[in-house]
Amino acid sequence: MKKAVHVLEDDIDIGELIVFLLTEQGYDVVVFSNIASFRQHGGQLPDLLVIDVMLPDGNGLDICREWKADEATRYIPVLLMSAYEDYKHDAKASKADGFISKPFDIKTFLNEVARQLS
Repeated sequence: MKKAVHVLEDDIDIGELIVFLLTEQGYDVVVFSNIASFRQHGGQLPDLLVIDVMLPDGNGLDICREWKADEATRYIPVLLMSAYEDYKHDAKASKADGFISKPFDIKTFLNEVARQLS
């Protein structure tokens, strides 16, 4: 069974790139462009959640904290992404399982996704 990755990313180009990269690696990928659409999704829980920190309707750090505080989702790895390296410290404080700086190196990104899913 394919591993499922949900991506919360408001930049359409980055979202499309991530879908392409992860689909090529054999993952099932669903992208959400904002927190509202992410919250409305009623499907299965993913095996990995990739979240951009700065979103149009909120903060990815808050979503990470919510997931890590919820009994049903705390075991799901969360990978935060941001163009601001300063958020790396905040990512640790929010209990994220990893952090990717944007722009990201494709190989580094794919290796981190694979590491989180292993």
